[in-house]
Amino acid sequence: MNIYYKCPNCNTENRLKTDATTRVEFAMKKGNVTDLECCQCHQTTSFKVNRLYAKESKLISILAGIIFIIGTAIGLYFLMKMISEMKFVMGIFLVATGLLAPIWIFNILNKEERTRVKTFNQTYVKE
Repeated sequence: MNIYYKCPNCNTENRLKTDATTRVEFAMKKGNVTDLECCQCHQTTSFKVNRLYAKESKLISILAGIIFIIGTAIGLYFLMKMISEMKFVMGIFLVATGLLAPIWIFNILNKEERTRVKTFNQTYVKE
């Protein structure tokens, strides 16, 4: 998960990669106050864990979109192929139902990412 913080000196938004899913877990690994260096001005500043925040990853959205587009195109190809060859009706129904799979994957990936970000941003460490 990517965690962000703003440098108080140059107001640049910096990114920090971690496997912690909540602020509490991050504080247990790194401490309640952590020193972070700005990528723009290279000044090290101490940050309290509660000042860090998470954002939805653009990579997950792009990946979900690619899966949606490719899965839909493949499903439509097989659907058109079966309709043109007039195969059995159950086959057409199965392929048409299979068109829902990319939609489900897209929704699941986006929902999980929103849940991760919301969980991180809503949990705070007592000071």
